Amino acid sequence: MPRPIGEIPPALCRRLSVVFTDIDDTLTTHGLLPEKSYAALWALHDAGIRVVPVTGRPAGWCDHIARMWPVAGVIGENGAFYFVYHRDSRRMRREYAQTEEVRRRGREALEKVRTEVLDEVPGAAVAADQAYRIADLAVDFREDVPPLDEGSVDRICRIARRNGAVCKVSSIHVNCWYGDYDKITCLREFLRRESGRSLDEMQEEVLFAGDSPNDEPAFREFRHSIGVANIRDFLHRLDHPPRYITGARGGEGFAEAVSIILRLRGSDGKE
Repeated sequence: MPRPIGEIPPALCRRLSVVFTDIDDTLTTHGLLPEKSYAALWALHDAGIRVVPVTGRPAGWCDHIARMWPVAGVIGENGAFYFVYHRDSRRMRREYAQTEEVRRRGREALEKVRTEVLDEVPGAAVAADQAYRIADLAVDFREDVPPLDEGSVDRICRIARRNGAVCKVSSIHVNCWYGDYDKITCLREFLRRESGRSLDEMQEEVLFAGDSPNDEPAFREFRHSIGVANIRDFLHRLDHPPRYITGARGGEGFAEAVSIILRLRGSDGKE
């Protein structure tokens, strides 16, 4: 079981150079980005700690986030790409896991998944942000529709898999795509290209924060990971839970974790 966030080692906090974080229900609360969590992003930035959101949200959103948030980059659509905005030259750099032609074929194949899900799972809907996606299909099961039960979510996943697609469950969507990438493969590539080192080499200076089953690969791969309190809703579905957990849910939980990390970062080592 996860340990309380207050038990995070001060030595890690002092070495910390990069925080990777999910967005929905990790930085947000009830669909909004609270003042506390946005201020926490700035606090990390001002402390010299790079922040990289890792999300299932679409390319259109990620372009905005990379430009307008205090972040070092953003990984989107569950690892289909990452964007880095160079503010000094006003240039956006976009790195993709697949070519445009491969993405196009994937989008065409996903139309069959879309049709079958809408036919077979009452209450499911295509996510409202689908128009801004370049690689995946997002099926809404609780963002803009009444929440579906676990059985319905499992049916969505079965439909995707029987069509040969990859699927991951977030706190609001089932994301489906074709390809052998995921959040972790893209995250590893981000570190390799942007830091010149591997995730394995950086384990004692990076951490990941998340809230749902689609964050489990990161909980597994990161030596140090944090779940905001709402991860408790999914612990029964996780083989690899986060190492630490906050007392508060969502964005307030993220702000709680950052406050503790920065306090310990400035401690004299006696804690």
